[in-house]
Amino acid sequence: MPTDSYNWRLDMPLLHLENLRVSYPQLNDRSLTWAVDNVSLSLAAGERLGLVGESGSGKSTVGRAIMRLLPTGSRVEGDICFDGKSVLALSPTELRAYRGEVVGLVFQDPMTRLNPVMSIGEHCIEMVRAHEPHLSRHQAKQRAVSTLEAVKIPKSRWHQYPHEFSGGMRQRVAIALALLLNPRVVIADEPTTSLDVTVSAQILQELTRLCHERQMALLLISHDLAMIADYCDRIAVMTEGKLVETGTTQTVFTQPQHDYTRQLLRSALHLHNADMSSFSATVATAQSSKPHVTAESSSPKPLLRLTNLHQHFTLEINPLERLLSRQDTTIRAVDGISLDLYAGETLGLVGESGCGKSTLCRTILHLLRPTAGTVEFLGQNLTRLSRRQLQRQRRHLQMVFQDPRACLNPI
Repeated sequence: MPTDSYNWRLDMPLLHLENLRVSYPQLNDRSLTWAVDNVSLSLAAGERLGLVGESGSGKSTVGRAIMRLLPTGSRVEGDICFDGKSVLALSPTELRAYRGEVVGLVFQDPMTRLNPVMSIGEHCIEMVRAHEPHLSRHQAKQRAVSTLEAVKIPKSRWHQYPHEFSGGMRQRVAIALALLLNPRVVIADEPTTSLDVTVSAQILQELTRLCHERQMALLLISHDLAMIADYCDRIAVMTEGKLVETGTTQTVFTQPQHDYTRQLLRSALHLHNADMSSFSATVATAQSSKPHVTAESSSPKPLLRLTNLHQHFTLEINPLERLLSRQDTTIRAVDGISLDLYAGETLGLVGESGCGKSTLCRTILHLLRPTAGTVEFLGQNLTRLSRRQLQRQRRHLQMVFQDPRACLNPI
């Protein structure tokens, strides 16, 4: 369904939802529950609309309904129109083109979009050539590299796989895939949840720029009211599957009409004020809770000590490319880290996505063997332990993963 097949007019919305109702498959139709109930929305070319609400309010369901990505057996009522044509009436061929060429979707969980056995480069090549088969592989790669660089993924990571990227970097790849075909609408479902504030701002600024330059519409689904206020022209508020308020960003924030909207704003303001007022007290408490050393006592020994810890990875490229390339193919994910952690102490490790935080944690637990340096726990050098000895020590060293599915067995 090429976009030029539409007779697009400036006097009509680009995307329009009319009395949309969605119910997921249920065992008993008599107890029908609407996840989305009678929602009507319009989105114009170049407009940025923020869809906000609590978890379970139906925000993501709206995004998946627009893309027709609901589970088999879901019940949908009402209509979804793009340029005046019903999306619900599209043929399989039209629907395939609609997804990607017309509307791009950024999932909250990037691994919903990424295939673990395909390299990042192959993801991009497959996406471009599936929709534009007339392009050569070289042309497709040029476009993909440019798009990846726009979201701060360097060309040197082209041959790597999703598991070799941090959670934030995987999300950036997912955003790049949504932008590859220059869609008319981008639906971003919590697109910056796993990104640091710096990269988050850069990507949202890039999306804002594209909206202006390409007249691309953006539906930004989020619970972050501050982000919505910064980047959206209008706001739509949902709760319990219903749309309770819409309006310009300034109007909704300054003159909220619905009790739920006022509650959201009060909560956001309360959290902000609480964070700011408690910041100094938190710092003071943290300083006072450090291990106390008196003149009579010896210095406390650290529970965990890292000494000049390194974790390096070598990019896998073909021998000819390695011979001709003068670029360094080593990724220094952790490069000479030394720190001590004492009993009863809480240490915060911060930095932008891809800076090595998660890799450092995996190296401490020896889920990744360090390239160099030492890890000492209770005075014992973990780098010298056998596999069985290391297993016994792991009872005392536990990790909470960023992605819970990295810890949970689906079967």
